[in-house]
Amino acid sequence: MTFGEHLEELRVRLAKALIGVVMGIAIGLFVADWVVERIQDPLKAALTDFYSIKEMEEFKEKGVAIDTESARALIEEEGMIADMMNIELDQLILRLKEASPDQLGVIQYLPYSFVSTDFAPADGLAETVAPYQPFFAQIQAESAKADSLGGAVLSYLDDQQQSIVTSLASEENNSTMQDALGIMNALANDPTLVDGALKPHLDAVTDAMSDLEASQRVKDSVQQMQDHIENETSDEQKSSLTRRLNRFVLCRIFPEYLRTPRPATIEIPVWKKIDIKVQTLNAHEAFMIWLKAAVIAGFVVASPWVFFQLWAFVAAGLYPHERRYVYIYLPFSTILFLGGACVAFFLVMHPVLDFLFSYNRMMKIDPDPRISEWLGFVLFLPVGFGIAFQLPLVMLMLNRIGILTIEAYLSKWRVAVLVIFVAAMLLTPADPVSMLMLAVPLTALYFLGILLCKWMPRTKNPYEEGYDPD
Repeated sequence: MTFGEHLEELRVRLAKALIGVVMGIAIGLFVADWVVERIQDPLKAALTDFYSIKEMEEFKEKGVAIDTESARALIEEEGMIADMMNIELDQLILRLKEASPDQLGVIQYLPYSFVSTDFAPADGLAETVAPYQPFFAQIQAESAKADSLGGAVLSYLDDQQQSIVTSLASEENNSTMQDALGIMNALANDPTLVDGALKPHLDAVTDAMSDLEASQRVKDSVQQMQDHIENETSDEQKSSLTRRLNRFVLCRIFPEYLRTPRPATIEIPVWKKIDIKVQTLNAHEAFMIWLKAAVIAGFVVASPWVFFQLWAFVAAGLYPHERRYVYIYLPFSTILFLGGACVAFFLVMHPVLDFLFSYNRMMKIDPDPRISEWLGFVLFLPVGFGIAFQLPLVMLMLNRIGILTIEAYLSKWRVAVLVIFVAAMLLTPADPVSMLMLAVPLTALYFLGILLCKWMPRTKNPYEEGYDPD
């Protein structure tokens, strides 16, 4: 064939290969969704493991009130995680009683009651002093003064309750937190508390506020709650609203000793399925990922046709014995490449991601991967493995052309292993797990290459003498 004929043959073969690629991409458009889903599988599996391990560690650290083995079954077998949620206790019990009055309506519960955490911890308070003692000590100290705040508070209590207050005010007392809460809730249940002896003191506190807006807000809140109580027809609801109002007023009058009113909450685990979602951060990113997946699938589908066209062009200039080499080694090379890619995708990808995500757990950073970044990673690793798995054929070629002998391969195996580890470092992402998982199979393939050099039959040269084209 003349040079012009070779160029024409190349043009025809490239045109046919291009048509095959276009048709492959057209097919890829129909399977792009499936390709994107399959590409995400290793990432989703690794993220599921990450959140499962993280959940078990958090359960052990927090000491959640649930059997650890039961939690393990939910996390590992059912693929669930628990969000710790704070729920308002008053509303929870009221809703439960409303939802099932026959079974839960008999529960005796008084919402908006004082609890132990309502006592504000005083600065420098000794550990042996109860948190409620400073409050009652202040009440007791002021009770002897005329028109005092302490006297106003004690006026709502009977003699027995006042004796309990005296005991609670002492640093050395035999009273308990339950006694303190009993006194506080007795005050909270009194419907005359706000409009009685405490009213002048409440007005004095609100008028003394430097922030006029805050002062008016307190007055408006008190008035709104009083209006709500007057309009309420249910005795149970009226009692609940009275406790809420009185608790609010007491906390405002004694801000140094009582915390600002807040709902009593409990922390409970709320279980839900692990829902792994890979993100896109731009409006066009999902479309570009879909298009890239279609192109990748198209090249994979069209690759046999493209290789056939390239081979048809090259084969026209080869002798029959040279073509025989290609017929032997090309399928072997294809199998090695596909084997390396499959090892990377199905065996190596998950351990590599587990290793990388372990640093997220260590630094307490939740991974939030982007699909575009993951697509580059998932393509780079299998291609690197596929190329690296050509090692036995490279060794066989170097042996057949006389550059290296079997004895050289055996005597220099330590150097070869070192080179393999360096190459594995360059062909994989920057983590030791993927490097080791490539280097170990390559070391095995190195010795497989030695066996191929020894046992692979040689193709004899059909020419006994060299051929001089001149």
